[in-house]
Amino acid sequence: MQQKNPAFCPRKRKILFCPNSVFMGLECPMEITVSRDNSIPLHLQLLNAVRHRILSAEWPAGSRIPSEHAFQQSLGISRSTIRQALRAAEAEGLIESVPGKGSFVCQAPASQGPPPLIGFVIPYFRSSFDSQLLSGAESVAKAKGYRVIFCNSERRLQEEDRQLQLLVQDRVAGIIIWPVMSDNPHRLLFRLAAQGISLSLMDRSFPGLETDLVLCDNYGGAYAATQHLIALGHRRIAFLGRSYLHLLPIAERWQGYRQAMQEAGLESLAPLLVGIPQEMSTDYALRTYTDASGEDIPQIRRYLASSAGITAIFAMNDLMALAVLKAANLMGIQVPQKLSVVGFDDLDFVSQLEVPLTTVAQDPFALGQQAATLLFDRVEHRTSQPRRVILPTHLVVRASTAPADSLSQMIP
Repeated sequence: MQQKNPAFCPRKRKILFCPNSVFMGLECPMEITVSRDNSIPLHLQLLNAVRHRILSAEWPAGSRIPSEHAFQQSLGISRSTIRQALRAAEAEGLIESVPGKGSFVCQAPASQGPPPLIGFVIPYFRSSFDSQLLSGAESVAKAKGYRVIFCNSERRLQEEDRQLQLLVQDRVAGIIIWPVMSDNPHRLLFRLAAQGISLSLMDRSFPGLETDLVLCDNYGGAYAATQHLIALGHRRIAFLGRSYLHLLPIAERWQGYRQAMQEAGLESLAPLLVGIPQEMSTDYALRTYTDASGEDIPQIRRYLASSAGITAIFAMNDLMALAVLKAANLMGIQVPQKLSVVGFDDLDFVSQLEVPLTTVAQDPFALGQQAATLLFDRVEHRTSQPRRVILPTHLVVRASTAPADSLSQMIP
């Protein structure tokens, strides 16, 4: 009976032959780093790094990858984390574990096309909102037989570009991306679109970028939030944002606010723009809320102290609304008795605040799901022209808003 050659590799239920370099001692160089500061779990960072080196042929077929001990010594992470990553790589048919010899890179058949992978890039990964985005996209990808490479751009355009380049090198079928907010042009996105790379954008796009786009009804949500405040009798309603007011989706929320004010015959106040021109993270907002750190609180306090008659604030998102609640608390302004506050997004923790936040809810799972659907329609050549899909939002009324029925409620 012929003994099974340990160089045979399973991939998608097929037996594929790995070259004899397995037995020639060809070792894959480590050249891998992971970071505990990155919001992507360590095992996924390691899996992404291993996958990239195999798909880009940096680790050639038949070569032996570093051992669990070598990974542990180099990266300083636990064996269980390493095993979780390597088991996932083996399940994808990237490597094979041979008892007593180690793990080896498998060889795909020459006839095989690009691997069944798509990329998924978002600015950060800290809240359930972000995980639901990913879950929505994964639900569609799994049904199509694809795996998702998850990337965190860390709210930096340079890192976003690096992740996009790695995904292209990995020959992904397409990329779902929530672009970072930046005043600098996203030149690489434009180049990839011009090269015919299938792209599906979430939440924001840029003039002249011809790609599929899915976003929530930012305009309608802001309009409904402002109408809610007007219906409660508020007349001096401020809009709070950051300095990228011209970018989607904030521009649409600003327009929704202005339209509601105009229809009610009320003056749209100049927007209150605070903080640095960078995308907010949940961690930053929660630190601001708990210990009043950061630049936002002093600016909001100065605004409230100098703006007579303001009885309500519509914040561009829940994270900004947290800063308003903290500033009001430090100034002794009661919410909602003297100041009503509305946010946008309905993040999971805002219903558990000391004053539960009234906000505009969107569905992140549906957002990720629809973005993946648009991407696969393009990958499978079912669409030609770029499509724009707008998902509904709805107002969730909680305890941070109340009627403005007397002058005593105005901020002195």
